[in-house]
This record gives sequence, C-alpha cells and structure tokens, in this order.
Amino acid sequence: MSYKKNMKINLSQKQKQAVQHKEGALLVKASAGSGKTRVLTERIKLLLDTTKRKILAITFTNKAGTEMKERLGEDERISEQVFIGTFHSFCQQVLEQRGNLIGLSKMPQIFENTNDRLALIEQAINQIPSFENHYKNLEVKKKISFKYNALEFISKTKRELWSDDEILTYRDEKTALLCSEYNDILLSQNAIDFDDLIKLTYKLLENNPAVASMYRRSYEYICIDEAQDLNKAQYNLLKMITGESHKNVMMVGDENQSIYAFNGSSSKFMNNDFVQDFLPTIIHLTENYRSSKKVIKAAEKIIEGSNEIVNIAIEGVFEIYQANDENDEIRWINETINNLISQKTNKEIEGGITYEKIAILVRNRYVLNNLVNRLEEAEIPFYFKTTPSGIDFESKAMKVFDLGLRVKLNKEDTLHWSDLLQLLKIKDVQSIDEIIKQLDIKYLKDILYLIIELKEDGRNFITLLNEYSKSILSSDEFKIDDEKKMTFNDIESLKSHWIQYAKKTDEKSIHQFKNAMALGKTHPNVEEKGITLSTVHTMKGLEYDIVFLMGADDGTFPDYRAINKGGVELVQEKNNTYVAFTRAKRFLYVSYPMKRIMPWGDIKKRKISRFLKKFIE
Repeated sequence: MSYKKNMKINLSQKQKQAVQHKEGALLVKASAGSGKTRVLTERIKLLLDTTKRKILAITFTNKAGTEMKERLGEDERISEQVFIGTFHSFCQQVLEQRGNLIGLSKMPQIFENTNDRLALIEQAINQIPSFENHYKNLEVKKKISFKYNALEFISKTKRELWSDDEILTYRDEKTALLCSEYNDILLSQNAIDFDDLIKLTYKLLENNPAVASMYRRSYEYICIDEAQDLNKAQYNLLKMITGESHKNVMMVGDENQSIYAFNGSSSKFMNNDFVQDFLPTIIHLTENYRSSKKVIKAAEKIIEGSNEIVNIAIEGVFEIYQANDENDEIRWINETINNLISQKTNKEIEGGITYEKIAILVRNRYVLNNLVNRLEEAEIPFYFKTTPSGIDFESKAMKVFDLGLRVKLNKEDTLHWSDLLQLLKIKDVQSIDEIIKQLDIKYLKDILYLIIELKEDGRNFITLLNEYSKSILSSDEFKIDDEKKMTFNDIESLKSHWIQYAKKTDEKSIHQFKNAMALGKTHPNVEEKGITLSTVHTMKGLEYDIVFLMGADDGTFPDYRAINKGGVELVQEKNNTYVAFTRAKRFLYVSYPMKRIMPWGDIKKRKISRFLKKFIE
C-alpha cells in the first residue's frame, strides 16, 4: 500500500515540509522533542513510493536503528530496499563484500576490547628501542597513562584520516613510528579496531572509483540521523559515496546536542561543510512536543531559542535544590523519590508514577557512588544504563571459550592465543588439541571440544551450548558453587546474543557473529527494572517522565577539565546540560552541594554550575 493512502500520522506544517521534500539536499535542524525520528521515518516511507532503488539510513546508535525499524513497520520493502544502521555497521558490510580490493582476504576480526588494544600498544613500544628504554623506566601509573595517550592519538589519526606525512606534522618521528608499528601488529593478526572500519572503507572507495560509483547508483537517497555527531572520517566517507553528482542527502541534527567532541565529532560538518558542499534546503523544527512547559522554559534558559512551546497543556515541575553537602543532596533525592512514589497517581504522568519512570543523571559516574549505597539501604530498585556491547564473561570456562573461539576464527590472532595459554597456565603448545591433552579439568576440556566441533555457520551453536550447560550443572568439579552459577549465566547470556543476531540475518556465520557482538548489534532486549542511573552521555536520545540531575556544581558539571580548557570543551558542557534537561518529559529536579569532601579528606566549597546561575539570580 502506498504511503499517501496509508498516512495516518499527524504532522505539523514544518514536519510535513521536511517529509515531502523532493529532490536535492535537505538539512533539518531539529531541537529536542521536535519529532525528528517521526520526520525521518515518515520521509523514508514516502520515498519508498518514489524509488525502486535503495535508501541508506545512518543512525549513531544501534538502539536508534532498532527504534527506526520498529516505527517503519513490517512493510517488506523496508528489508529489501532500506539499510538502517550505524556507520560502523555499514562499513562492516562493505568490507565483508569488497575488502579483497584493499588486500583483505577475509573480514578481519574486530578488536573491540580496550585492554586488547593497550596490549598491542605495549607490543609496539617494545619493538621501538627508543620508546622501550623510556617506557620501562616509568612508574606503573605513568606507564598506563602513556599507553592510553598513545592509543587515543592513534585513534585520532584514523578519525582525522591523516596520512603518514600528516602525522609527522603533528607529532615527532618516534610517535609516527609507534602508530605504524601498532597498525602493522593489528594487520599481522588479521585484526582491525573500530576506527579502522571507517578509515579502511574510505580507502577502499577512494582507491576504487567504480565501487564508489556502484554504491552511489545503488543508494538513491541517504538519510543521516544525529548529524551533529559526525566526525571528519564519517563526513568524508559520505562525500566519497555521493561524489559530485549525488545530492539526495538528508541530515537531521541539533547543534545544541553536540556533546562528543572528545571522539572527534563536531556540528561544523552539519552546519558548515554540508551546507557549503550540498547547498541544502534548511528547515528548522523548534516545537517541543515531548516536555512539559516548565521543563521547556528551563531548557530555554540554558540555550536561548532552542525550544518553542506549542499547544502543551501539561505544566510540569522544575526545581533546583541547594544542598549543604553531598549527604544532604542524597537525602533530598531519596526523600523526593519516596514522596513521588507514594503518590502512585498523578494527572500529569500517564499510568501513574513508578520507579521505571525515574532517571538520575550525572556528568561522571563516580558522583553516583554514595547515592547507590543509600538506594540499596532503602531497598529502592535501580540499574545502571550502559552502552550495549558484547559480553564481559565472568566465569573462567567462558573466558576460555571466548579466547579459544577468537583463535579458531583467526589463526593469526597471537594476542588472544597468548592470553589463552596464560589463563590455562600452559606453555609450548601450538593448537587447541594440544591444550586439551594437557588439561586435567574436564569442564575446561569440554568447552574447548565445543569450540572444535562448532560449525562455521553456527547451525549447532545453541545445541552445543545446551549440552555443555547440562554437563556443568551435573559436574562436581567446580570447587565454588558461584563459579558454576557464573558459568551457567554466561552461557545463557551468550545464547541471548546469538538469538538476537540470528533474527537479523539469513546468512549466519560465527565470524560475523563475533564482529556483530563487537559492534554492539546483538545486545538482547532485557527488561530493565527500577530507577535508571546514568551519565548524560549514555542517556543521549532517551527520555523519562521524571529526571533528577545530580551534582550540578561548578567543577563537577561542568567538568573541571572543560573549565580549564575552555573553548569547544566548555561549549559541549553547556550542551551536555541542555541534553540532561531535555531528557525530562514532565518533572525535572536539579541539585548541587555547597561543599564536597575530597578522597584525601579536604573539604572543598562549591558553587552552582555557571550554566545555572541565571536560575538563582
């Protein structure tokens, strides 16, 4: 059925203008709560009536992609004609299909774990005598800092698409050599990191114009969500796909929600580069349909002109509490939550007030430490909101499984082979079969047998895991019951990830599954119960009826490092505050302490965040 015949969604005049835009580039500047996801999905539905070719819809999180798919519905044209996913997911697909053009015999393994990459950095350091001599004389903390700084710089070189010569203009020859050594070690292990996904895809299209032209012809329309979060590599990849001729690009974003400068993102790619390169029609969506009047007015004070109140009958709540100290702040939050929960019903919150409708946000996670203790004492349910990823296995058996599976899938993976031997305390063997011969513990031998028996397409994956679960439940080898329980829970978690993966593809492979896990694409839909505790960065794109913003004192939020640096860092902190405010749909409570106790015992006086001073003047 065509979109026009089936259109039941009510759109504002501005939203309708964006949805019905014809040919050419389009920039939709959409403030918080203005219905940008609705506009994106309705436009894709309409475009499906105008083209038989494909549509590329890029989101910045897997969750946003899933939400978009759900809103688009069951139309079979969606799965056939629309790619919905992150830049990294799109690049993974391109490299799987065309990686041979840049010398990849097969899709490399993605090293997503930071500790793995730090280990490679250390290997690289040890390959360069001048670095090794300096490094080995450092204190332990400085060694860790040195490795993290090196890893961040390498990541930056890839996000910025720097050539070897350009790296030399920013750092000395030794640092350039370290970058090269790290990348060579990755390559020798048939592995890549997250930043390589985009850089290698860019390189592939740059060196193979015919392939770039093929994607250009294939995707008639391109839609980019959260465009304020683009970085240089992503924007240049987009330009490589579109070339000079392709102009049917729609970007949707809000510069006031640009908060990821530390990852190289900048709203300038949306506001400046895209406008200059594509000459788009620009539509402003400033009406906030999501939040209450008081929340919108408060957000408007953070960034003037950011929101427009339209036909909102709900008054809502906005309060700022000045606490004597951190304990007083925690007491106030706890009492306010109890008072809210005791109401049960509230005319402004549909379905009544429950813990699941409450979120507590902070700038940095450590601010929550003392609050967590109070919530536990009060038996108030809560959970931490985290970014979906793979599994951090807790049990020894499943850590062995994870390392062994990586080695089975990638024979060049010497890093994880070394980790596996170290975990099992075995030396001088060359294969999993040889490890099994030396092992005495049956449940560890069995998990390695499972790896050997596992089919490449994963058709026996669940069956083998179920058989292993039965064997460990009846095993008396576990010296600690908790270890048996952790092993069982790890297996159940892995099965959930496989089920999520299997739902999304007909051509299954264990190798593809591991890379999908690395990109956070297999995260199971788990029912989250209780109050949500989260940093503002992790909460991006979500909203709750009731939001507490905790620790809104200068030096905490904004972060002291941003205050010291100033410039774009401080602008992003202001945007962070705006994002925190606009996560609230109905009630917003902000608090800050007048003094904080430092870990070494000193008491520091605090002031309200510089972004909130106007609320108390």
